[in-house]
Amino acid sequence: MVRRADDYALYLTIAERTGAILPALHFRPFVFRVLTLPVDMSSTPWMAVGALCLATLCFASPLSAQSNAASDDDDDGVRVFSGYRFHLNAATLIDDDERFNWDADYGGDIDVIDFGTGRFIFLANFEAILGEELRAFDVNQGNYILEGTVTHRLGSTEIGGTFHHVSRHVSDRPKNFPIDWNMVGAQVWHRIDVNRIHLDVGARAFRTTQRSFVDYAGEFGGYARLRYRLKERLAVIASADAVYRPTDPSVVGRSGVSGGSIEGGVRFEGDAVAVELFVAVERRVDADPFDRLPRTWGMAGFRLLARE
Repeated sequence: MVRRADDYALYLTIAERTGAILPALHFRPFVFRVLTLPVDMSSTPWMAVGALCLATLCFASPLSAQSNAASDDDDDGVRVFSGYRFHLNAATLIDDDERFNWDADYGGDIDVIDFGTGRFIFLANFEAILGEELRAFDVNQGNYILEGTVTHRLGSTEIGGTFHHVSRHVSDRPKNFPIDWNMVGAQVWHRIDVNRIHLDVGARAFRTTQRSFVDYAGEFGGYARLRYRLKERLAVIASADAVYRPTDPSVVGRSGVSGGSIEGGVRFEGDAVAVELFVAVERRVDADPFDRLPRTWGMAGFRLLARE
């Protein structure tokens, strides 16, 4: 069974509405080939290809994070590719293990469809862990997150149902089996703006639907991020997050694992991008994909963010 060619027509229709018809026509043979691949192909490659197609549409479109207002001819307030947020982090890890020297993390999320009372969000993220076992700046891990969420707005609160996928990989090291998991569940976000204070809080509860190698049965987590504006383009920041994953004791005998982080720093805002300098302490669940052991390390680094 193959994906219907009707999906290709839908792709062109969306491209026309977002102003990306020229890129759509340019990549016509490639997109048609992708959309006619077998449905039962491995989920991770298919989702990665989907992410690339989505990114192509987003960045080829004239829509941007600064122009999230709906056009006058939008029907029923429905908007397509109405906003995006990205981040690029790099930090040195203060740890005496030669496997863990640097952490680089980048990704973003896109409001694919905003229907007024809620939205569909697609998120993609890649993290690289670097050490010095084999060479200086030895990339030994690559971790991917892909996520889709449909939300509903309740004032300044947003609740959503989420599909969450994580896969972990190693570089220049033998590994002939997958380490990944899929989860489904719910998330809730709330934001508060009072004078100079901006506060984001959130919580999530996921249940594991598929796993390879890991023993996670689910995930419960939450975070709080505070920003206090000192001047128009200068603020201090602080954040904390925590995660708990119940586990299947029949795999390796564990009853549950937990982690979290505490962070503080300063934020400088440009016209389109914000720069944050931060220090943090993190307890990472299963820091090495094979060891199944947590590690605690210090961090110092920077973060580039799209301005809200």
